[in-house]
Amino acid sequence: MYNKVILSALFGILLIGVGQASFAEEEKVPFLAVDEEKFEQPKSKYNYQELTIIGFIEDYKRGEEIAITITYPDESEQVISTYASKRGEIYTLLHITQDSQIGKHTLSLNYYENSLSTTFEILENP
Repeated sequence: MYNKVILSALFGILLIGVGQASFAEEEKVPFLAVDEEKFEQPKSKYNYQELTIIGFIEDYKRGEEIAITITYPDESEQVISTYASKRGEIYTLLHITQDSQIGKHTLSLNYYENSLSTTFEILENP
């Protein structure tokens, strides 16, 4: 009998804990990242590698374009546009080709109060 009471009490505590955790709002911090930080430049013009850009922005207004600026090693820039999910999650791809510049690249995103950046590097293929 004593074991049933303890078991029932522990089960009740477990249910309360799970219930509270499921209602807790998860706070996300804005970020911008890439899946890999270093790539070897492809040898052939027929090959490429995909760089995955992921991130999160606060207060995303559904349907608004998000501009990500790529700053190349020679300081030239290119802007790519993408969209986020309704929760503000970013997922987009960039191709690394034989023509991609060797060196450190910077990705920058400015969206209202969100100012984010990250880097990746393309290495010369030996």
